[in-house]
Amino acid sequence: MVVYRQGRRRRISLILIVVTSLALISLDQSGAGVVSTARTAAQNVISPIQNLADDVIDPVTNFFDSLGRADELEAENAQLRRKLAAAEGAVAEGQAATRQLEEIKGLLDIPQIADYDGIVASVVDGPVDNFSRTLQLDRGSDSGIAIDMPVVVTGGALIGRVVQVSKTRSTVMRLDDPQFGVAVQLQPLGRVGPKGVARGQRSSTLLTLQTIESQEALTKGELAVTQGSANSLFPKGLLVGTVTRNVDVASATQQQAQLKPVADLDRLDLVKVLRYTPPTTP
Repeated sequence: MVVYRQGRRRRISLILIVVTSLALISLDQSGAGVVSTARTAAQNVISPIQNLADDVIDPVTNFFDSLGRADELEAENAQLRRKLAAAEGAVAEGQAATRQLEEIKGLLDIPQIADYDGIVASVVDGPVDNFSRTLQLDRGSDSGIAIDMPVVVTGGALIGRVVQVSKTRSTVMRLDDPQFGVAVQLQPLGRVGPKGVARGQRSSTLLTLQTIESQEALTKGELAVTQGSANSLFPKGLLVGTVTRNVDVASATQQQAQLKPVADLDRLDLVKVLRYTPPTTP
């Protein structure tokens, strides 16, 4: 008897639930405000809780996602580093190319000797032995280079003369070689200075300067240029060196001073070999 009543009660409850559900569905479809209001109220209560849960869960989710993409991110970083290195290398190459272009421009338009034709060459090696100070160039007789042609760098600074030539190579004796000599003239500000001879010396990269028949004092920093006299291998006005110390009037006659070469002879890359024919004595 008790079992029958419990079963009957359950059936009645089930019928009430079904009827209530159908009624709510009908009200919702008919646009009744009761259900809509109830839904809105429930959403107003649940939304803050849902937003709080999202704020807590999203960082955790992102963290685990980033752990899963660790290898991918590392690969992307490595690729970006390679691209950055390549870009930096390209910039460095571009800067080097720009410097070389400017150097070539200077070589092709050297002050005071623009009327002299020349051959631009690269320095490819140093001396072939320990007894001479020479440079090896990557151009030779096939390019028009001949023995005794003067060699200069940007700005018209003398570095030496050609002493040996093959078809594709040439050897230049540096002006600081002990066997090198050139007639020079000092250029004090506002006037013409004394003449002399500059020679290389074995024990130093400086040049010795011997003035000729002069009692003028020499000033540190005073510039010496080539005389360019008749039968000289070098045109007039090539920069040679600067006086390294003051020389007073009392010791200026036949005075030996020293010159520091204008060109850095140990840091040469591009040079210009001049096609120069010295004037003959009338």
